[in-house]
Amino acid sequence: MLKQELQRKIGERILEIRTKQSLSQTDLAYMCGWDRQVLHKIEKGKVNCTIYILYIIATELKISLSDLLNIE
Repeated sequence: MLKQELQRKIGERILEIRTKQSLSQTDLAYMCGWDRQVLHKIEKGKVNCTIYILYIIATELKISLSDLLNIE
């Protein structure tokens, strides 16, 4: 899998979980301590996230990091 494809799939996974929890981008970004544009770029796969950033997102979504990374 190419890096850009992986980034896109992770972003889609974040979007999927966030919308299931009825959270807006603004809500989740605020919970993580970021600007909404940062989360927008992550969800669009335009950012190569560190494991720590993914950990913060998973924590705020109240899921495990492994659940967040459960992509196919």
